Amino acid sequence: MRTVWNMISFLAVVNLLALAMFITWMWQTDRLDARRVEEVRAMLAMTIPQEQAAAALADEEAALAAQEQAEIALRQNPGIPAADRINTLTSARTVEQRSVRRLHDDKAQLSRQMTLREAQIQEQLNALRAERKALEQGQGDERERYAQDQLKKVVKLLESQPPKQTKKEIMQLVADGKKDQAVRYLDAMSTRGRTKVFGEFKTDPEVKLATELLERIRMLGQPDGQVDADTDSSNANAPADTR
Repeated sequence: MRTVWNMISFLAVVNLLALAMFITWMWQTDRLDARRVEEVRAMLAMTIPQEQAAAALADEEAALAAQEQAEIALRQNPGIPAADRINTLTSARTVEQRSVRRLHDDKAQLSRQMTLREAQIQEQLNALRAERKALEQGQGDERERYAQDQLKKVVKLLESQPPKQTKKEIMQLVADGKKDQAVRYLDAMSTRGRTKVFGEFKTDPEVKLATELLERIRMLGQPDGQVDADTDSSNANAPADTR
């Protein structure tokens, strides 16, 4: 029991020394002075309900003082004359009208700027579209020129070799499903070279194919399904086969 008491006494002394050192530190670092000590003492002197009641009383006294000052001001200035009140209202209305007019002017100017900007953007878009169209047209023309050059090279090669070899290659194109390409090659050839090639078609199936190719060459450049007027009239006037 004596040991427990000695420990409690020791702890109390240690806490007291720590508190004293803390207060000394606060005093030396200008965190505590006599005024603050008095404020802390006054704050702890009243209970919380007493402090609330004192605050309410102070607010009531302040409200009464403000009301008294208002009554004094009212007695000293009984009111603004009607003319002055009208002038004040007129000035205020004039200022308001100016503000509204300025707002409308700013809005109109902003609208004009937006319209001008939209027109500029549309003009730029039109210029870009025209430039792209010209570029695509130029590329298309370039591709067309290249295709024509390649066609001329192929036709020159076909005409330079024996007609029998050219016929074989034409039939191979037809067999591969490239009949239109074969027709273009034959159409680009000279009449003499084309005649030599067709002269190599001997058998009935070859002659039938040659006839079809010649008809396709004749129909180049005409609308689909259209026939020449001379051919149509000749077919109409031709006598029926009585054999």
